[in-house]
Amino acid sequence: MASVASFARSPEAIFAALIAKAANIGRLYEPDLVFIGGLAAYLHATNHSLTAAYAEATADAAFYISLSALSDLREIEELSQNSRLTKHAFQKAGFSFDVYAERQSSLPVPYDQVAAFAVEYDGVRVASLEHLLVLKLGAAVDRHASEHGRKDAKDALRILLLASTSEFDTERAVAFMQDEHIERLGIIVKGPEFLALPGGNAKVAKELRVRCQDVFARLKDAHDAPTQSDAQPKPPKG
Repeated sequence: MASVASFARSPEAIFAALIAKAANIGRLYEPDLVFIGGLAAYLHATNHSLTAAYAEATADAAFYISLSALSDLREIEELSQNSRLTKHAFQKAGFSFDVYAERQSSLPVPYDQVAAFAVEYDGVRVASLEHLLVLKLGAAVDRHASEHGRKDAKDALRILLLASTSEFDTERAVAFMQDEHIERLGIIVKGPEFLALPGGNAKVAKELRVRCQDVFARLKDAHDAPTQSDAQPKPPKG
């Protein structure tokens, strides 16, 4: 089995090896494993003409897994636990994999929902755009001041771009969005990351910003809309 070291001079080969390893792991636990995070964002982006040029590779991978499959995974891999981040991790062929388990993680979208709406690219099951956006915003809230946070922001923009051209279920996304997610997304669509996507081309960046802000407006309207319980008249006092 090739390791990262053997591909040290070729970032493209490193990422191709990561995707291949992810596909192998996914097949072992299918259909109880769904990739999330940067790998999922890359596969969504690279498989659509609007965002293919803006896809950004990642050096590691993360997935959501059912409790039953987690037990099987423990039999094969040596998992380390991070209680603060409510996740496990393991190394495989020189790559790092973060593991979020059903009913054990603090991710904002439940495992059963992510699994129910997952899609597949290149043999790898990934979270839907709607759920991936919420998961990315959850990460962006926690680490927005870091380099990882900038990557989260750019991934969120890629998802908004895809949402502007494809069937995107706004209600499915906002069902799991908290106020802090909408606030962070509002900051992202006004931020400087647009310029990074087209390599500094200001004209293209402006066009991308308009697309993303339109989708954000729809999400914010849906999030801010009163629910049925909110609309119920309150009983008189006394």
